[in-house]
Amino acid sequence: MCANPGTELLPKVGRPDIDKFEAAMMRAKRKKGFFVGFDFSSDAMLEIGRFFQREHITIIPLTVREILDESIANRLA
Repeated sequence: MCANPGTELLPKVGRPDIDKFEAAMMRAKRKKGFFVGFDFSSDAMLEIGRFFQREHITIIPLTVREILDESIANRLA
C-alpha cells in the first residue's frame, strides 16, 4: 500500500506523511504496513511508536539505503 501513489519522493518522511499512512491503513483494516522513504524525521518515528501503542498496528519504516544495502532482513523477521 502506498500513502501517496504517483507523487514525487520527499527527502525526509515527516509526521503528516505518517498520519496519512495511518488513516489509509485503518481504512483498509491492515495490521502491518511498510513505509519506504529516504529518511524519517524524529516526529515521524515517535508517531509510528504512538500509533502502535494506541492501535496495535505496526508500521515498519524502511529507508531506501537499507533496501539497497539489503540490511533489512533482521527487521522483517
